[in-house]
Amino acid sequence: MSERILVIKLGALGDLVLCMGAFAAIRKAHPDAEIALLTMPPFQGFAKDMPWFDRVIIDPRPKPGEIGKWINLIRDVRAFAPTRVYDFQGKPRQSILFHALGWPEWSGAALGCSHPRAWPPTPQMHYTDFLAAQLEKAGVTFERNPDLSWLAQPLDMELPEKFALLIPGCAPQHPHKRWPATHYAALADKLKAQGITVMAIGTKADADSINAIRALAPDVVDMVGKTTLKQLATLARSATYVIGNDTGPTHLAAAVRAQAVALMSDRVNPYWSAPRGTRTTWLQGKPLSALTVDDVWQKVI
Repeated sequence: MSERILVIKLGALGDLVLCMGAFAAIRKAHPDAEIALLTMPPFQGFAKDMPWFDRVIIDPRPKPGEIGKWINLIRDVRAFAPTRVYDFQGKPRQSILFHALGWPEWSGAALGCSHPRAWPPTPQMHYTDFLAAQLEKAGVTFERNPDLSWLAQPLDMELPEKFALLIPGCAPQHPHKRWPATHYAALADKLKAQGITVMAIGTKADADSINAIRALAPDVVDMVGKTTLKQLATLARSATYVIGNDTGPTHLAAAVRAQAVALMSDRVNPYWSAPRGTRTTWLQGKPLSALTVDDVWQKVI
C-alpha cells in the first residue's frame, strides 16, 4: 500500500505561511507519497498552488450541531485513507478525526497518538521552532529555508527603482492589530523625502484604512485589490522596505525574504507568532498606537 499523508492546517493565512517549512519537510521526507492538505475554504486556491500537496481537502469547520457537515468531512477524510497524519492544528476537534480514522500514525495533540507533540512550548519559543520540535519527534527535519520560487507572478506595471510597501490592513475582527493611519501617513512622508515611492497594498476590506492614509499622504499609490498573493510576493521581493501590521501578507513578505518590519500589538506574543524571515524584524506597541513613527523609522533605516 502506498503512503498517503494528510496534513492538517486550517488557517489563517499567516499560520499557513509559517507552516511552509513544515510542509516542505514532509514532502522531502515522503517523496513518493500522495499528500493532502486539510484546510478551510478561503485558502483552497493558495493551497493548490503549493508544490508540496497532491490534493486539497476542505474542512468547513462545522459546528457541533451541524451533523451533516461533520458526516461529509469525515467521509472525505476517510475516502483519502491516510496512513499518517501531521496535525498542526492540535485542537480537540481534530481528535474526532483521529478516532474516526481508526487511530492511524498521527503526529499532533490527539490523546493516544503515535507521535505526540511536546506541550507546552518552551518560553520565547517561536511557532516555527515548535513545529520543528513536533516534526523531529516524527522523524522529519524541518526545512528552515524552503524553496518559494513558485510564489511569484508578474505584475502589469513598471516598478519604481525604489519603493516601500505598506500593509496597513488586517482581519476586520482584529482592529487592535491596526497601526493608526496617521502614523502610516507620516511614515510615508518620511519615505517620500528619501526619494522612495510608497505603495499601500490590501484587499477591498482594507480600502478604508488605505483611503485614510492617502487622505493625509495623497502620493501613496493605492494598490487595493490589484494583486494576487503571488504578485504580492513578487512586489515584496523587489521592495526597498516592507512595513506592515501583524497580518497574513506581512508573513508572506517575510517568508520571501523581504526587508520587512512587522508591527505587533500587545495582545500577542511576538516571540511566538511574529512573521519569520531572514531580513524581517518586529516592533511591539503597548498598545500598538503607542508605537511612534520615529520608533518604526529607526527600524526601517
